[in-house]
Amino acid sequence: MQSPVIILGAGDVRLGGEALREPEGAGIAAIEALLASKPRAAVVTEGGMPGFFRASVAIERGVPRVIVPRGALGASWLADLASRAATFDAELYEHDDARGYTRVRPSGRRVAVGAPDPEAWAFAAGDAAGDAARAAVIGLAVDEAWEAAAERAEPLPVDREIEGLPGHLEEIAFRNGDKPVLYLVVGAGEVEAVRARYAGAAVVERAAPVAVERSTGRRAYGDEGEASAHLFISDNLAQAERAAALWAEDSTRNVVALGALMGYPGCCTAAFAALGERGNNASLVYVTAARSRALGAPFHAALNVAVRRVVPFTPCSFGCARAIAWAERVLAGLPAERASALVRALGRPVLYLDEARAVVFEGARVAGEEITDYERAFFLPTGGSPEEAMRARRVLGALLAGGGRLVCGGDAFEVCGAAGTRRILRCAPQLGVMLPFGS
Repeated sequence: MQSPVIILGAGDVRLGGEALREPEGAGIAAIEALLASKPRAAVVTEGGMPGFFRASVAIERGVPRVIVPRGALGASWLADLASRAATFDAELYEHDDARGYTRVRPSGRRVAVGAPDPEAWAFAAGDAAGDAARAAVIGLAVDEAWEAAAERAEPLPVDREIEGLPGHLEEIAFRNGDKPVLYLVVGAGEVEAVRARYAGAAVVERAAPVAVERSTGRRAYGDEGEASAHLFISDNLAQAERAAALWAEDSTRNVVALGALMGYPGCCTAAFAALGERGNNASLVYVTAARSRALGAPFHAALNVAVRRVVPFTPCSFGCARAIAWAERVLAGLPAERASALVRALGRPVLYLDEARAVVFEGARVAGEEITDYERAFFLPTGGSPEEAMRARRVLGALLAGGGRLVCGGDAFEVCGAAGTRRILRCAPQLGVMLPFGS
């Protein structure tokens, strides 16, 4: 029996034969079911992010031919999609009734669809380097009036830490048997303690100084970084050595093999491998949020990466069933009281700007990109400089104190509450995305 053709998206399409169609409004579960049929081709019927990410997920899942409507995706998005197709040995075509099918070949051009403009982001971060006051307000137009308001405002309170949680939750996944190889990056002075903790396992060490950019989480390797050890731990020496060798050779090129050795869901590893930019952790949050919305995926609390990364990989969506099951096994491995506290903390919506600035809301109701009502807002703790964090907390405190309704508009963040309406303009690189966990 010949494998089927599937139709993804809400647009109209005319085919010469029968095909399996995505039910309108059915969400990611219906897309997953269609992809499980091992189709020989996928026809995407719409443009924009819904069309782009439907085409991408079809490519990632091994569909050999993917067709998109001619002109429905911009040139840069189409070029990025063609690069994704090349990564997975798939063929990408554009189609319209007048000209038929045209093969789209990769040009090498990559973009981060769903994320803020990387050039504007890099420029803003570079321009503010070494200046905590400016770094704290990247993406926000803080004029003299807002400067005065921030000086008068109470700093946004810092969210409560949950005591007793392991520093690396993936260690629980390793104990659960979900990770054939455990990968940890620790300071040079912590290596012996880790070796003692895993005395019965094989521990392969690779030394590499690393510096981490606070706002993006991007790692830079070289002598200017802190002395660090990359540890590959396994009950199987050959697997630990294999993972260490793949990482040392080129972790970017070997991402699929490394993901398999570390037990990550294949769908999540494939989505990660499809990306042109993988080093900016903050950008990955934006991309995953955009992809989740485009595919009709829920924002499951267990995958609330802004509050705490329960899984050490980037989920293919915030509604990925495999990633959720992985995370829930980790949560089940915690003592009951700590697991309960963490589950409560994860089940709250977040306004995410970057790895150094995010706000979590309590007593909140969410509708799309708007919090229709919230009672309290808390600044999520980060490893950034105290000066930068305090500056951000004052500006965000002036905006968010007192509760109310928060609207994340394209040009501004606006809060309507008992004290009136407060509005702060957004500027390049347009940071800020609502993550409706717990809604």
